Amino acid sequence: MKMLVLDEDDKKTTLHLSCEGCKASSIVFVSMGQFGVVSLGFLTDLKQSEAKTVFSEEVVSTDQVIEAHQFLKQYTGGVEAFL
Repeated sequence: MKMLVLDEDDKKTTLHLSCEGCKASSIVFVSMGQFGVVSLGFLTDLKQSEAKTVFSEEVVSTDQVIEAHQFLKQYTGGVEAFL
């Protein structure tokens, strides 16, 4: 098992885990909550180097999310335009 810490602060850690045997990879969030440790993991096809790049990029702002929502709300075209 290979582990890479992607992000860490006082109460939460984000990890990329990859199994060298089966080649499966997961992103795992571990945090300290009011009632103890909480974790959530999901499978990913990202390699450790790709996950590190994604997690080091700028965070999407609230304004950007609202702008995307407003655009999609008014958009009347098909999905093909986005592909």
